[in-house]
Amino acid sequence: MIQRIIPRLILTALIVLATLTLTACGQAPPSGWPGLTPGEGVVYLTATTKVYAVNTTDGTQKWPYEAKIQQAGLFGNQTVAAKLNAPPAVEEGVVYFGSDEGILLAVDAATGTQKWEFTPEIPTIIPILNIKEKAGAIFAGPVLAGKRVIVGTQNKVYALDTTTHKKPDWEFEAGSQVWGTPLVVGDTVYVSTLGHKLVALNAETGKVRWVLDKPKGALAGSPVHDNGVIYVGSFDNHLYAVDAATGEQVWPEPFDANNWIWEGPAVVSGTLYFGDMSGNVRALDAATQKLVWSEPFQAGGPVRATPLYADGTLYVGTASGVLYALDAATGQPRWSQPFQVQNAQFLTTPLMRDGVLLVAPLSAPTLLYGLDPSNGQAKWQFNPAGK
Repeated sequence: MIQRIIPRLILTALIVLATLTLTACGQAPPSGWPGLTPGEGVVYLTATTKVYAVNTTDGTQKWPYEAKIQQAGLFGNQTVAAKLNAPPAVEEGVVYFGSDEGILLAVDAATGTQKWEFTPEIPTIIPILNIKEKAGAIFAGPVLAGKRVIVGTQNKVYALDTTTHKKPDWEFEAGSQVWGTPLVVGDTVYVSTLGHKLVALNAETGKVRWVLDKPKGALAGSPVHDNGVIYVGSFDNHLYAVDAATGEQVWPEPFDANNWIWEGPAVVSGTLYFGDMSGNVRALDAATQKLVWSEPFQAGGPVRATPLYADGTLYVGTASGVLYALDAATGQPRWSQPFQVQNAQFLTTPLMRDGVLLVAPLSAPTLLYGLDPSNGQAKWQFNPAGK
């Protein structure tokens, strides 16, 4: 459990610091950014304050879990719902996810019953009242590396043994907030930060292997790996490609998209598919940096999430609440009409499971749609409030 009250001056300083770090981005993770992770016949959805296990074939609910925390202050304790932002990690029957309040939780994948929670040690700012600072918010999804679960917070990356989980096996001082889910490849963890850095860590010890500090903007998304190369987008308008072993840049110059790139690309057979905040969606040859399509597809709204590639089709969602299906070879639309949710945003990469295209909008009563991938028509909707 966590105890906190943040004095007004500290809160103001944190807001100012976050604004400066984003270097005029003007964006911040909305409360309850949805996350999707597949399981066996189910999808695990984090939405606002709850995690749901939803059957992929018909959209029925298997179980919900609401994260509750204790807050202590001048006038006693109160129980509040924790806010969730990122896709959970699922392995060996356990679902792991973090909260705005800096807590990492683990629940049973079959039942939704809580197994354990971890709250980092935080300084006491008013000792006589036992009032502590807020723990670093967890905006990124956790990731598994062997028997450890690794998670990034406001300024740190923690590695916890999934069995003992009481004290971190190691900690890494990231220096700025981690918004993108860390990437594990072999014995290396790759972490992107809002402080313009991509860091490679030894998964066993947390020691730094190399640092890429060339970007001039925040790295808000998750790194992507393919064929020994790490790709990461930046708010300096560039897509970077670096050698996974050394951190040296693979391309003579990073690719210039002329707008912020939030997430990394989908990589398929040497082609990189990605969007930018101006709504341009591109297919780029990873070896030559040449565009595969004759021109970018204009999605009409910011593209923050990595597109989904499935069976020759690219599924792209926008922050304007529109989802497109594009021919991956040409960039031309495949549906007669895109799928749209009014007053909502698609900020999460879709999933394809059991022949159903799963999409999770933000700020809509329906938390999850199951679509027919051939035409974009809804097969089912998941709206627990409406049941």
